[in-house]
Formats: sequence, structure tokens, C-alpha cells
Amino acid sequence: MAIDRLANLPAGADVFLDANVFIYSFGGQSDECRDLLRRCATEEVFGITTLEVINEVTHRLMLAEAVAKGIITRQNAAALKGKWRDVAMLGDYWTLTSRIFGLNILIVASDESRLHRAQTVRSSHGLLTTDSLILAAMNEYGIDKGDKSNYRS
Repeated sequence: MAIDRLANLPAGADVFLDANVFIYSFGGQSDECRDLLRRCATEEVFGITTLEVINEVTHRLMLAEAVAKGIITRQNAAALKGKWRDVAMLGDYWTLTSRIFGLNILIVASDESRLHRAQTVRSSHGLLTTDSLILAAMNEYGIDKGDKSNYRS
């Protein structure tokens, strides 16, 4: 499968947005990811993601904030265990995460049938849990483009 740039994603395309698109955009690590989210917000392309992806974004941004504020030394959830006072003081991660809800992106919730389809995907393709849920959602919505398929930043 040929790999193309995100900027070449055709107008009107449906695209599944994985956590890295949000993380790289919000962290200023990728102008292409930022531009992709802008294209979603203006409905030039139609972005779709899942609650599981947003949860992963929330988790990763929380860990990054904790590192940036010196609460932990590496992005590891176990390092935050027992530091509930420090965790309660974090909030920048949620400010960033909540931006997703204003981007005109379809956010789909999981259900039991997708969980079962994801098991079939895991068995067939050897994917991990979250990736198999993503692929099951993409299949359900007829999406053949995602940041893990044939486009890269």
C-alpha cells in the first residue's frame, strides 16, 4: 500500500483519528496533524474517533503534564499511583483534551458487539486491544483511511 502525506487527503474523505493525531497536534509536534484537525473542524474532511481514543489522549496528556511539572520523571502511570494530591492539581491535560469536543469530529461510543468484533480482529491480525477496537470501529463505519493506514504526517 502506498503511503501519502496527510495534506493529500482528499476533501470529503472520512478519516479515523487515532490518539497520536491529537497528541502531536496539541503538543506542537506536527503541523500536519494540526492542519488535519483544522480540516476536520471546517468539515473539509470528516474526522471520526472513539471514546477509547479520547481516553488514551487524556491519559497521555495527563502523564506529560505530570512530567512537565516535575511530579514524575517519566511518563508512566505507575509513577503517579499514590500521588492523588498531585494528580488532583493537574488540569492542563483536560483543557487540551476538551478541545477535541469542539473540533466537529464524530465521536463514537463502544458497545458489546464492537467488542466482540474486535476480538475477531485481534485473532485475525494479531492486534492489541485498543488497535483492534479502532479497526472494528473503522470497519463498522466504512472508513478506510486513518492515521495508521495509508497516510502519515
